[in-house]
Amino acid sequence: MTIWYVDIMWAMMLFGTTFFLGCFIAANRAMSGMRIMGVVTSYGIGLWMAIALPWKVALGTWGVIAAACGVVVFLYELWARRRYAGTGRKERPLILLQGFLLFPALIPDVMEGICVDLGILPPSPTEREPEPIR
Repeated sequence: MTIWYVDIMWAMMLFGTTFFLGCFIAANRAMSGMRIMGVVTSYGIGLWMAIALPWKVALGTWGVIAAACGVVVFLYELWARRRYAGTGRKERPLILLQGFLLFPALIPDVMEGICVDLGILPPSPTEREPEPIR
């Protein structure tokens, strides 16, 4: 079913793959290497869409999911800037033009960041403050 150049079935597949990957990583930090698998799966779905759908529908579907994921990343970064103001946290860019292509990798990062901020996951070794030298 296509609505305004967006195929609902393919959009659900892209969203489901990206969301599942984020949940998978948030549930088990040791599985963070699975990001590559999720990104490759999303690009595989994108390639399959390009072959199976008319190009306008494939591009529209990819664009809508990428824009929705971009909004989530944008809102999280705004929130993180406010929460960590004055702590020395390095600010990330609010708008990523490459996000149109990299959205499958961005959403798991946001979900992991939210879980760390809520205290569900411990900070990764790169996010921890260095221990003082004794």
